[in-house]
Amino acid sequence: MATKKYITKYRHLKQVYERELNKQIADITWYRVVATLKQHFNFEVQRKDAQNIVSAFAGLKRRYGSFTGRGEGFNERWQAFRHFYELDVYYEGRKFLEILADYLKINLDDVPRSTRYYWFERAGLSLSAKEGYHSKDLALVAFVAAKWAINKRSAVGGSASLSQPMKSAFPQVLLLAK
Repeated sequence: MATKKYITKYRHLKQVYERELNKQIADITWYRVVATLKQHFNFEVQRKDAQNIVSAFAGLKRRYGSFTGRGEGFNERWQAFRHFYELDVYYEGRKFLEILADYLKINLDDVPRSTRYYWFERAGLSLSAKEGYHSKDLALVAFVAAKWAINKRSAVGGSASLSQPMKSAFPQVLLLAK
C-alpha cells in the first residue's frame, strides 16, 4: 500500500515530467514511464535525485522522441548511452567518432558524413572535428549511432535481402508475375 507521502511525490514527479515535455500525459503513460525508469535507471520515487532523473529523462524524450525503453535493439543502444554517460572525459569530435566506431564495431569509413552530422544534430550538438565535447553530452550521440549500427548489421546479415522480392526494371516482367 502506497503511503500519502509516496503518492504526493509520485504526482509531483508526473507534473515535473509534464512540465519538461510541455504537455499533459495520461496516468497509464506516467505509470509506463516510471516502469521504464525503474528498469533502466534503478529509479525509486522516494530517492533524493528522483526529480533530476525524471527531468533528464523527459529532456531526452523531448529531444529524441522515441526514447521509450522498449523496441528492438534498445538494450544495445542503452548500453552505448550508459558507456559514454558514465565516463567523465572530453573528446575532440574526430577522436570521439573513432572511439564510437570501435565501441559499436563499425567501420567509420562506411558511415556517410551526413549520417555523422545527423547523429550529432539529434543529440542537440553540432559536429566539429576539433571541438571538445564532454562524454555525458556525447552519450545521446552514441545512443542514436547505435541504432544506425544495429540497422546496418541487420541489413548486411543477408536475411533481409533474401526476404525482398527481386525487382525488375521492365514493367512487362511485373505483369507476367501476376
